Amino acid sequence: MTRAAAGAAKRVRASAAVAVLLALLSALGCAGGKDVRPDPKPALFEGPKVAVAPMENLTNDLSASDIIRDAFAQGVAERGYGVLPLLDSDRMLRETVGISYGGQLPTTTPGEVCKALGVEGVFYGEVQEFGKTTTGFYNSATVEASFRLYGRDGTLLWEGKDRQVTRDVVRGGGNSLGAELLVRGLGNILLNPLTPIAKRVGGNIARQVPGGLFEKGSR
Repeated sequence: MTRAAAGAAKRVRASAAVAVLLALLSALGCAGGKDVRPDPKPALFEGPKVAVAPMENLTNDLSASDIIRDAFAQGVAERGYGVLPLLDSDRMLRETVGISYGGQLPTTTPGEVCKALGVEGVFYGEVQEFGKTTTGFYNSATVEASFRLYGRDGTLLWEGKDRQVTRDVVRGGGNSLGAELLVRGLGNILLNPLTPIAKRVGGNIARQVPGGLFEKGSR
């Protein structure tokens, strides 16, 4: 390939990358550019009634706990537990024991939380890591969280955790590399790339919850 042809190919790739960026910005503009938290799927009331308390978030991302908690609650419901709807449990905790977020849970006990919510057990969760790194050559994202299940008497019945790390290597060179970095960088700002990873973490931990915990006399 001649130098002129190679230069033309690079310009075509750069133009394509910019076109993708413009389409992304246009779509976000039509949607109002607002990150709306979707309503979690309805809980399933088939087995022992449990609740998922607000998570303690040790990161700077305010959306981290909501994303992971929603995915975990749905996963636990699919495991056959009767999960109290998150909006209902949050309202009851505010009205009965004055708990609005996970960092306030140490002011009471798991037993008192179970009593206030009328459940057999309550899951406490913690977001340990939720962040991304963007360089000139790769983008990496890390999400880590854990959950614990307590019975009505305050006994720790189960605990589990998961950590997911992804790395996306930027390919290309010259003008096309610069355009690709621009698209990826703005995409990371406008569209949270951690959301699918956080959902996967919540779902992975939920699948670790064993069945029959309360049938074994663990209450």
